[in-house]
Amino acid sequence: MPPKPHADVQLSKKLSWLLRHGAKTEGIPIRADGFVSVTDLQEHPRYRSFTLEKLQEIASADSKQRYTLRWNPERRVHEIRANQGHSLAVVESEAGGLERIDHMEEIPLAVHGTYYRHWEPIKTQGLSKMKRNHVHFASSDKSNCVISGFRSDCQILIYLNVEKVLADGIPIYRSSNNVLLCPGRNGLISKSYFLRVVDRKTGQALAY
Repeated sequence: MPPKPHADVQLSKKLSWLLRHGAKTEGIPIRADGFVSVTDLQEHPRYRSFTLEKLQEIASADSKQRYTLRWNPERRVHEIRANQGHSLAVVESEAGGLERIDHMEEIPLAVHGTYYRHWEPIKTQGLSKMKRNHVHFASSDKSNCVISGFRSDCQILIYLNVEKVLADGIPIYRSSNNVLLCPGRNGLISKSYFLRVVDRKTGQALAY
């Protein structure tokens, strides 16, 4: 697939920020399921470039399937949402409609990608959801494909002990683009829930 033009990359980043973090401060109505009306977007002076055609192009071209664009027959409007990654308190259950995981057999693998610059704090306090609603995990650790859930250049892989997390009553959800989401306890996932941690490049185990 050819690289996207620079302007389209910037538009996608702008859209991602708006749907995940900025709608409320920008004065754009966002529903509890994370959807924003395309009409409301276009009526905002800073987001008129987000025509329906441009949003369709951005959503269909996104390799990580970050967006859902739909026609809402009840409201008679097109709507768009980010599938995960929200920090907005108004968005419930990470854009709504998440599948709750009940058994570890449903997700044989949950892995979080991070960087060495974050490793010391993680060893001290565990994984933090930071300003988001959940900590994100991928359902694959393959390096030869685009993976929703962590960045392609991450250096460390933290594998979650799914069985222990579920046994302790901590919820795990799966988003519509197959990202696994866990709120932890008070926004933190203790390192006691780590199954193993490895250097992504060498596969060497890291102590924690």
